Amino acid sequence: MELPDDDFLIEELVCNESFQCYCLGISLENHILWEDWMNNLPERAFDIEQAKKLVNILTLKQGSRLEQVRALKTGFKQQEEFAQLLKFVPDQNITNAEKLLYSDERPVLKTPGGFYKYRSFAAAAIIILVSLYFIQHNYSSSRNLWTEQPLAASVFSSGHVPRKTVILPDGTLITLHQNSEIKLTKNFNPVKRELWLTGEAFFEVKHDAKHPFVVHTPFNDIKVMGTSFNVKAYPNSGLIETSLIHGSVQVASKRYPGYRVLLKPDEKLSFHSAPDLKDDDLKNIFRVSALNRNAQTNKSEETRWIHQPMVIDNEPLTVIAEKLQSWYGIGIYIADPEVKAYRYSGTFENESIIKTLEALQTAYPFKFKTEQNRIILSK
Repeated sequence: MELPDDDFLIEELVCNESFQCYCLGISLENHILWEDWMNNLPERAFDIEQAKKLVNILTLKQGSRLEQVRALKTGFKQQEEFAQLLKFVPDQNITNAEKLLYSDERPVLKTPGGFYKYRSFAAAAIIILVSLYFIQHNYSSSRNLWTEQPLAASVFSSGHVPRKTVILPDGTLITLHQNSEIKLTKNFNPVKRELWLTGEAFFEVKHDAKHPFVVHTPFNDIKVMGTSFNVKAYPNSGLIETSLIHGSVQVASKRYPGYRVLLKPDEKLSFHSAPDLKDDDLKNIFRVSALNRNAQTNKSEETRWIHQPMVIDNEPLTVIAEKLQSWYGIGIYIADPEVKAYRYSGTFENESIIKTLEALQTAYPFKFKTEQNRIILSK
């Protein structure tokens, strides 16, 4: 795979198929390469973030992702052609109002064509803004992922089922492993995001830099802004593991106040409960290592419990929904009969039910909304 040059354009990055897969979590094969590439370009962080947002907006919209990318390419091409055309607009076509507009805050260049360059840049900016408005408008009106509603409970337990999925009011998705439990802080909301974990859970935290998400375990506190990670903290095991897939997390020790460990993607922190040690021996009980990845699938062994290839061979959505309910431990209700008849084929390997549904959306235009204990599909 060939990564873009340092002087890439945002539209080039958006149209890069490997970058799209990275943003959507479809495949983790190139994840490390893209993370390393971005870490080496801190000066382009803003442009990279804008490209990610564009990919997400285009993909979450109903319809085929490939068709949307083709439309985006066409839009950028038309933008360039229109900008070139405006460079040659005769001077007499410029209205007094336009002259005032462009000469108010910035001087009109006296060089040949200088004034027209301002016009072409402004026109290009208007095209992009209008395009993004319609994309965002269609996205917002066609789909409502996270429903704002109070939680009916503050404690969630998986019991003896293999997995149980819980969707929090801030959009965070949690998959509980067998015999695991989370307890939310009182009045949990998108501003106050804090919970206690007993057992094991996979988290996909909704990003919010101003309001960190905190997971408390018996010995450590895990602070995140928005990321994907797995925490294994069963009582009486003597071992607590925090495995980071995307983003960054900070693990703070309760037993040793002030001692913190910052994890990077594909790293795992193993905490071994033991008698108090001297400060210079702390690394013996707070061990950072690379995730154990399967050589064939490139999947981490730490999150194998949540991964399972789902093979679908021309099956209706009703059958697929039953499989998803059984695997992820959350109810799925199909509101429209027409949607029930949609048929699919393919293999899906995703961390969460949300990503699986998003992958299915690339084939048929259905929408879904999430509630605390179920997901509703409709046309």
